[in-house]
Amino acid sequence: MRRLRAIVASYVGVLLYASFIFFAAWKLVYWQALLYVAIALIGATLSNALVPRGSDITVERASHAAAGQTWDKRILGAYFLVSVVTFVIAGLDSGRFGWSGPVPLGVTIAGVVLMLLGQIIFAVAKRQNAFFSSTVRIQTERGHRICDTGLYRYVRHPGYLGMLISLLAFPLLINSYWAFVPTVVGAVLLLIRTVIEDRVLTEELPGYREYVARTRWRLIPAVF
Repeated sequence: MRRLRAIVASYVGVLLYASFIFFAAWKLVYWQALLYVAIALIGATLSNALVPRGSDITVERASHAAAGQTWDKRILGAYFLVSVVTFVIAGLDSGRFGWSGPVPLGVTIAGVVLMLLGQIIFAVAKRQNAFFSSTVRIQTERGHRICDTGLYRYVRHPGYLGMLISLLAFPLLINSYWAFVPTVVGAVLLLIRTVIEDRVLTEELPGYREYVARTRWRLIPAVF
């Protein structure tokens, strides 16, 4: 039952976030926003469907969403506010005032492809790491250990990579170039979080220092 509630909550979260777009556009018949909702729901479905049988990760992520260290709560709070601003600007732009002007279909298609790619990477990273958490914490009660297989052989934070790709794809999909302004701020917040998270894990998770030595790159091989 707890797992079912967590799954339902993931879909409700998508719809609540999307409501900011529709509210700013002040209309429901708005194909860009509806397209985003469809892709986001597909992403939520992938994330839930790829969880290994018998895993409690969905419940764990939902039950500890409000946990975490002070610095992490501040970053996540700021990220939430930036996300709301991003959705509002997108709704005002592509849904009401058309500040970005006509957007080529190819831009929309690129946005869809990139967002799906980001969501697939996120879902696979979640499947491969039994300790994939919504907050930065050492899960001693679950025997926390390093994941260094699958995508984690190449980068230390593939989940964040998926989030960043989806984040940067959003303005393209929604047809709002102005949405890139807060989107870049959100991307910077995620990058800062990966850096601080690495420091915490290096200090507190046994074996992580050696993992960093083996897997040099945080997000993109040979780049970062």
